[in-house]
Amino acid sequence: MTTPLTALEDLFRLRRAVGTACETSVAELSGLEARSDEEAANPVGWYRGLLTPLIRPQIASRRRCVAWSSEEVTYNALDAKLNESLSLAWDAEERLRQS
Repeated sequence: MTTPLTALEDLFRLRRAVGTACETSVAELSGLEARSDEEAANPVGWYRGLLTPLIRPQIASRRRCVAWSSEEVTYNALDAKLNESLSLAWDAEERLRQS
């Protein structure tokens, strides 16, 4: 059977919980301050870290456009070759019929 806590014991338990929460907050804020100081000391790195994820999709999109346009050139060349082959095949068929 547990005995009920006295008001003083309850107060000590709450004080311990608040103390632990404060220690955790201090540790997190110290880490944040250290990262902030690093970023302030190296603004180029901070901007690079900020802009790199924004620029990468644009670079990938540009590369896809370039690849697509070069495929279109290749497609046009293949289409011309196929049309030329088809013309030659029709000419050969016509010559076979005449002979």
